[in-house]
Amino acid sequence: MKNNKALLLTISAGLCVFTTANAEEQNEHLTPNDHSFIYLDELIIKEDLIDGGILSKETIKKEEIVRKQSRISDTAKLLEDTSGISLQAGGGVSSIPVMRGLNDNRIKIDVNGMTVNSICPNHMNPPLANIDRSNIGSITVIKGITPVSMGGDSIAGTISVESPEPEFSEPGEALLITGRVSSFYRSNGDSYGGTIAAGLANENLRFDYTGSHTQSNNYEDGTGSNIKSTNYKNQNHAASLAMKFDSHLLEIKGGQQHIPFEGFPTARMDMTNNDSIFGNVHYQGFFDWGNLDGKLYIGRTNHTMNFGSDRDAPEPMPMKTRGKHHGFNLQAEIPFQQDDTFRFGSEFHSSKIKDYWPPTSLLPSMMGPETFINLNNAIRDRFGAFAEWERFWTDEWRTMLGLRYDHTTTDTGDAEPYNNITDDFEQAAAFNSLNHERNFSTFDVTALVQYTPNHWGSYSLGYARKNRAPSLHELYPWSTSPMPMTMIGWFGDGNGYVGNIDLRPETAHNIALTAEFIDHEQETWRLKISPYFSYVEDYIDADLCEECRQPTNGFFYLRMANHDAWLWGVDVTGTLKLSEDPSYGEFSTQTVMSYVRGRRTDGDNLYHMMPFNLKWSLNHKLGGWQSSFEMQFVDEKDDVQEIRNELRTSSYILLNAKTSYQWKFITVDVGLDNILDKQYFHPLSGVYIGDQNAMTLNSSRPKTTNLPGQGRSVYVGLTLSY
Repeated sequence: MKNNKALLLTISAGLCVFTTANAEEQNEHLTPNDHSFIYLDELIIKEDLIDGGILSKETIKKEEIVRKQSRISDTAKLLEDTSGISLQAGGGVSSIPVMRGLNDNRIKIDVNGMTVNSICPNHMNPPLANIDRSNIGSITVIKGITPVSMGGDSIAGTISVESPEPEFSEPGEALLITGRVSSFYRSNGDSYGGTIAAGLANENLRFDYTGSHTQSNNYEDGTGSNIKSTNYKNQNHAASLAMKFDSHLLEIKGGQQHIPFEGFPTARMDMTNNDSIFGNVHYQGFFDWGNLDGKLYIGRTNHTMNFGSDRDAPEPMPMKTRGKHHGFNLQAEIPFQQDDTFRFGSEFHSSKIKDYWPPTSLLPSMMGPETFINLNNAIRDRFGAFAEWERFWTDEWRTMLGLRYDHTTTDTGDAEPYNNITDDFEQAAAFNSLNHERNFSTFDVTALVQYTPNHWGSYSLGYARKNRAPSLHELYPWSTSPMPMTMIGWFGDGNGYVGNIDLRPETAHNIALTAEFIDHEQETWRLKISPYFSYVEDYIDADLCEECRQPTNGFFYLRMANHDAWLWGVDVTGTLKLSEDPSYGEFSTQTVMSYVRGRRTDGDNLYHMMPFNLKWSLNHKLGGWQSSFEMQFVDEKDDVQEIRNELRTSSYILLNAKTSYQWKFITVDVGLDNILDKQYFHPLSGVYIGDQNAMTLNSSRPKTTNLPGQGRSVYVGLTLSY
């Protein structure tokens, strides 16, 4: 397959010369006169000066999100068609996005303005799992060169998820009533679910409610084998109240999530309960001097892990985590004359985690008789302030410069072992004798320049110095005993981990170039090419735990550690309109391809680097019909990380087909995934241990098998909108 890489790259690049990225509708080239305010629904809304050209920004809009709801239940999978984004497998609704080789905590993810972090030591409740895909109006992705106004504490980029914007009735008209009822069924895993959404509004006030339920049994792979610990059940409820007066908008939102069970086939445990609630307030004000945007939020999560029934555990072993978070985000945008825009703001986010494991025995033993405390009300408080300047120098040249300061404080209470007769007793005493508080001060810098010489081409070059302070689960897990280490690790590799209280923050130096071309006159094609390079100082990775007795079955006990690293790659996206005829409809193609390479400076590869991958689709539209045939190619993964004993995967091709028909208020979706029932292993899926209850790595079977992908599946969905 290596011999075919050059041919595949050449063919793919050739396709993309005619097919370019379809993220969002191309805006006309902005001139200084375009800076003025426009009026919409009596609100003064400023043109967003941060577009796809200068920042490799891509927006997934509501129409595309709705079309995918019958096919997926995992919000993160809405990002599958975004270049540079890949997914690490988790539970059925809890995949973890990886952006240009950087994953999880390295991506700033906010949901309706709320910064959300996973509280689980296995990251079973990642940020995107906190909102159901049926309650999303748009997703904005900014890769690499993230403006300082979009948040700190990230080195990869930003993913911003927003619920649908409130819609009000016209002045003097009757009440606006909207609603949607949808349901779906998928054959593989016997998955089904539904959504109810309703809204009521006059010209100044609107109320919305969205509720959803999804569930699935275990899925089958391409050989028809039952893949254990892949079942799940998920329920979500959300309500919002929006008030609009003149040039001011106030939104109050709240919601609840209940996941009674979610299997995790690449973790040592399953999630046996997850209950979370949230509330937030959002204010937008538009004034003569500019606009003001403020958000205030709070949330709480109760999370429990245990062995699911597929693991045939001899006895229950509950592990509980309780988390709280709150924060605010305040930003002002001030236009100056016609060419300049200034942004100022501040942000605060506080997270508190108690991670404790109740005893399973009333006698001194490996898990008794006391409660084991992994994190004792650990806190992570981050405050940031920023200033940003954007300027149109001429019609062709545009720049952005930003500076941000963040201060992060972390701390935790004393650790507690199960008893005073094991090695954990001495380790806890040694840990408790340390000063647990850590303070990190970091500075981010973003500088971008965009050159648009004509109406069909745009070029942008950017540099960003981005930082991320260590997370609580990277710093404070303290025990090197086999059982506690086995239960910590969010990498899907089956290894065990211990924290490192002396970790330094990560500092990434990102350089990115984006060239975008468009057929401006006929709008028949578009092409975007984005090469990038990152050098990361003190990248938080892992080393072998030197004091641990290592097993001989391919799994390892590891300690968090800093290493310098570099990453480079390229993203290419494109669309091409093939033909358009009133009788036969419109035919078009879309291509998305990406490649990333990452290594530590000591010579080892970085973990979970996605190999070359290409997705090509042939699309058709005719009246209410929309259809697509899709081919996905993923190259073999042989650049694996030695320290984690990452497994190699073979190349594969998947074929999918889907169609939908919209008639007045009714939409029907039908599709077939993995048409050929291909047996495959996704490069980032992780090791398959969903049928084991290993309490230690020594009791696990040898590490030889990755998680198989899902076999053929037929899905059908029905949506009624009014």
